[in-house]
Amino acid sequence: MFVEFKKLSFCNIMSYGASGAEIDFQTGLNTIKAVNGSGKSSILDALTFVLFGKPYRDIRLSELVNTTNGKGLEVTCEFKIGTDLYMIRRGLKPAIFEIYKNGKEMDMLSTKKLNQDEIDKLLGINLRLFKNIVAVAVTNNKPFLSLSIGDKRALIENIFNIDVLGLMCKDVKKRKTVNNTELDLKTTELRGVTNSIEDNESYIENMKKYIASFNEVKDTNIKTIQENIDKYQKEIDKRTSNVLLAESKIKELTEEIGSIPDRTIGESLKMEIGKVQSIIDTINNTLSKLKKSRLCPVCNSPLDEGHARKHIEEMITEKKDMEKVQLPLLMEKYNAYNNEVKAYQDKQSFIQTIRDKARTEEITRSTLETELNRAKQNLEKESTKVCSASVDVYVDKLNKLRSQCEVLNKDIELLTEKILIDTQLIKLLGDDGIKTYFFKKLVKVLNKSVNEYLNKFELKNTMIEFDETMTETMMTNMVPRTYSSYSSGERTRIDMSILLAFFDISRQISNWSCNILFIDELLDQNIDQSGIEQFVATLHNLIQLNKKKLGIYIISHKLNELKIQMTSTIEIKKVHDYSILEVKYG
Repeated sequence: MFVEFKKLSFCNIMSYGASGAEIDFQTGLNTIKAVNGSGKSSILDALTFVLFGKPYRDIRLSELVNTTNGKGLEVTCEFKIGTDLYMIRRGLKPAIFEIYKNGKEMDMLSTKKLNQDEIDKLLGINLRLFKNIVAVAVTNNKPFLSLSIGDKRALIENIFNIDVLGLMCKDVKKRKTVNNTELDLKTTELRGVTNSIEDNESYIENMKKYIASFNEVKDTNIKTIQENIDKYQKEIDKRTSNVLLAESKIKELTEEIGSIPDRTIGESLKMEIGKVQSIIDTINNTLSKLKKSRLCPVCNSPLDEGHARKHIEEMITEKKDMEKVQLPLLMEKYNAYNNEVKAYQDKQSFIQTIRDKARTEEITRSTLETELNRAKQNLEKESTKVCSASVDVYVDKLNKLRSQCEVLNKDIELLTEKILIDTQLIKLLGDDGIKTYFFKKLVKVLNKSVNEYLNKFELKNTMIEFDETMTETMMTNMVPRTYSSYSSGERTRIDMSILLAFFDISRQISNWSCNILFIDELLDQNIDQSGIEQFVATLHNLIQLNKKKLGIYIISHKLNELKIQMTSTIEIKKVHDYSILEVKYG
């Protein structure tokens, strides 16, 4: 089924006034641009209102009416299905609801809901599906990967059109058998799995080498640290022994030298020596004077008298006694005393030297103990190091891939046999389990299409795989990721890959398509210039694949810098608080 939208006209909706606006839908790339709040997204509100009776955005129906005029909202849409031309007109204040086919008004049913059900059947699509494959706005639609599992599955079943399998059966008969398609999918999947096995094997091998290298470095570090600990301990033991030896020697010497010699003995000997020396000096002076005197200095008698000689002889005798006996004896005692003092001082000096060396040894030992403690801490830290890398996840993944490869080979062998039996396909479509079976098969088509668009959007190392419950597995460079872990720009590319996959599948699987695709502000979500160019190029290729029967309308602020030929440019301006459209072609 192909719906060709021809024209959309509207007035008194949102910021558009009574003079209204009109869009003739064009094929090729088209852009809608305006400053925020000028009425770009109101075009989508008008389109979904006229087709489905609801605004595109999450607003109340009454909010669609222009607040200045307060009435007269009217939207008209013309479209073709096959050779028939249809027109739907809806309005608010007053309420309007009319459907025409080839210029004649069609009979209406009694309630709005039934009327809308009729329109959904006529269009072949409902509002939810329309918002996911025809008119996509990042600010008004929840990204597919943010939906609940139930909502995802419901949407996919709608896109796959599984609820109309009975009608699809006739079309399936005309195509190549589903088994041929499945065989191609399996073969492609097998190639992908084989490549994944090779990548995983290479990664596991490299990771094992890394882990081995990590452990080798760890063992070497532990050995080096342990050697340092042993060296420090040996030096500490040596210093401790030296300190103990010094303390023992100091004790021994202290006991040997006893107390310091009595200073008064030395002083008394020194005084005695002084006295003797003084007497000798006096005698010498007296004898010296006798050489110049004729009288005895003792008795004052002439020197030649006997008693005078006696005095002189006595003095000489006394002098000799003092010089030969008393003074040497005193000097000997005094020198002995000095030697004893010097010996005591020498031993004290030696003891101090030992003390200084012992102190040096204690300081060195303390430094070594600090280094030893640091080395022990480093040893504990190094011993508890664990390599963060692990191959367990990838080994499990590899085992699963190998099991998957075996299953795929068996499936391909079975499918090759099934291709010869076309009649089994009709029976398969009629079984109670066909919905589940078909869903599983089509999810693989979705996975293939999504990943192809990821590659086109330069996310070549990113893979998304949905299972039959619509639970996604996301990986980048073989590392599991979650949707929220990607950057805003990357999430936008992922969302667009899923959107365009839906767009393709709706045409390939459900046999429904139309000639328009609206993309509202999706390119304004943190996509760089390179990403925009790649995205627009992909859209251009999409138009070519649809034999130029597709008109894509991009609502964005970022296309001015791109040198791309547009089929038409719709510029929205505000004049006296009303929005007006200016359409430029080429």
